[in-house]
Amino acid sequence: MSGRLSAPWLVVLSLFLALTGQSCCSSPLPRWQAASEGIPAQVGIAAVAVAPGDPQVLHLAAYEPGGLYRSADAGQSWAVANTGLEQTTVYGLAVAPNDANVVYAAALDGGYRTTNGGKSWQRAPGLPEVPLYGVAISSDGQRVCAGGEGSGIWCSGDGGETWEIGKSASRQSPSQQDTVLCLAIDQDGRGYAGTAGQGVWVSHDGLVWQPTPGQLASAHVTALAVAGDGRPYALAGGKLHTSDDQGETWRSAGPLDFHALSLAIEPGSKGRIYLGSGGAGLAVSEDGGTTWTRLGTEFRHADVTCLVASPGASGTAYLGTLRNGLHQTGDGGKSWRLVSPQIGRPVVTALAQDPRHPQTLYAGTVDGVYKTADGGQSWHLVTEALGKLFVQGLAVNPEEPGVVYAGAHTGLYLSANKGQSWRWATEGLGRITIFNVTIDPHDHSRLYAGSWGNNVLRSTDGGTTWAPIHHGLETLSAHGFAVDPSDPQLLYTGSVEAVYRSSDGGETWRMSKLGDRPITTFALAVDPLHSQVVYAGTTEGVYRSTDGGETWQISELADQRMTVATLAMDPGAGLKPAPTIYAGTEHHGVYRSTDGGENWEQWGLPGVSVYAILLDRAGGLIWMGTENGVLQRKLD
Repeated sequence: MSGRLSAPWLVVLSLFLALTGQSCCSSPLPRWQAASEGIPAQVGIAAVAVAPGDPQVLHLAAYEPGGLYRSADAGQSWAVANTGLEQTTVYGLAVAPNDANVVYAAALDGGYRTTNGGKSWQRAPGLPEVPLYGVAISSDGQRVCAGGEGSGIWCSGDGGETWEIGKSASRQSPSQQDTVLCLAIDQDGRGYAGTAGQGVWVSHDGLVWQPTPGQLASAHVTALAVAGDGRPYALAGGKLHTSDDQGETWRSAGPLDFHALSLAIEPGSKGRIYLGSGGAGLAVSEDGGTTWTRLGTEFRHADVTCLVASPGASGTAYLGTLRNGLHQTGDGGKSWRLVSPQIGRPVVTALAQDPRHPQTLYAGTVDGVYKTADGGQSWHLVTEALGKLFVQGLAVNPEEPGVVYAGAHTGLYLSANKGQSWRWATEGLGRITIFNVTIDPHDHSRLYAGSWGNNVLRSTDGGTTWAPIHHGLETLSAHGFAVDPSDPQLLYTGSVEAVYRSSDGGETWRMSKLGDRPITTFALAVDPLHSQVVYAGTTEGVYRSTDGGETWQISELADQRMTVATLAMDPGAGLKPAPTIYAGTEHHGVYRSTDGGENWEQWGLPGVSVYAILLDRAGGLIWMGTENGVLQRKLD
């Protein structure tokens, strides 16, 4: 689901064509209806900055999907503000203290500046055109510093018109070959630079820099912030450190059992300190790091990529996540609310349907599992108590429709009451990524789950307990999985290099190569009418086997060099020589074959990534989980 940046008019055109099912170059494609009401848009946050002179003004750099946005009402509404930055990714932002319209951006291809609130951006002249990770501005607005990949430290004393590379006060040097990860400037104009492997560098004028000795001398420093009393704080190796002598020496500031990814400090002499983690919520201190309180339970399982404290009101801060958007607190981190629901897309990666109640469906997202009981008219989150979950696999037990399985980036979860409550079914295996969940059509108490790191997991008691079945699997991943509908002993799994086949129920496995080189398989499907025919969705289109996975042939769709993320098969009514096959692709919509994979046609959603396909033959519908949410249309 990597972001692809395009010119604005191309994005608008592709989304219009995708949602209306039209093509600018061919006959009309199937018409799709959006059915995602209640599933919020998802977006990854790279950086957020609050204007010191007007705390209502926010600037936000996003990825997945990429873009730059501006809010004039503290996040209530947003406007695109990336003219001149459409083709790059922004890693850092800094707003001038006395003018909310002047913003500096550290980007993938260098530094940029806007003087009109993001309506247009221009490249900062003189800065190297390399990835820049950090940018900081002094409290009087006179000095701006930037640094990045092999760039050294550059500073400007004239508002970004001209720049000068920093010099060293010793034989060690933050030269153009050294990587700078973050920057901060205190109230007195003292600059701090966090580096990759050289600790923290300090400067009093932005021109001459001195490395700090001691325990951070060779550290990777990923975040810096300065408290109101002038004390600098640095994140190194996920641990917080502070200095009582302007960086001459450093000491641990805790908490010791917390691995932090991001850092923010409120303005003022007793500013609150926020630490964001990768899957453990927040740690907040109100006494300079002496004691800490754990907060943000709703962000467990989420990566907190950035934090910023507002200078406008005590207790107001913003928290950006890897996938789950931007959140705001007004009470010092005790509670948070999403303030970026209109930015990004409602990405849906998995779908499942209650076989006894077809109007009830479940959708897996990067935020958790959503459920609808009215055929997609409205959805609500049912895994909120579990924290943020990236769900890629879903299944509903056909014999016990109240039993729902969800495979996420932290393990497999089971609900016995239609999503009302959940338990961590693979807790004994620790945090483990689950890609898919498959219920054995021959025995509904037997389930399989493809994972990363533990190959295939199997349960023989309806999902209560799970254990890995490695035997002969020379891989760590199991992206796709299928059970032969006529033989419960014949199993297939797709990995990063090949398809593996087991003829004894998973006790032993044998590699079945698709070609003369490793090819990743994301999806597998077995023809229900001719079980010797197997299909594999790969990074190079669809492959087909007519001998039960012994040998494989490339299909016509593979000539498109598309990544196929999901496959679905519809045997249709009556006896047919071949089933209809649907292939969901990344960035190319859905394709269909009505002749067993011999020929394929584009069947809608051009330019859209399709991650899940659900066939509802009884209701006459086909459902798609896409990067634009849940979409549906009538079957032919």
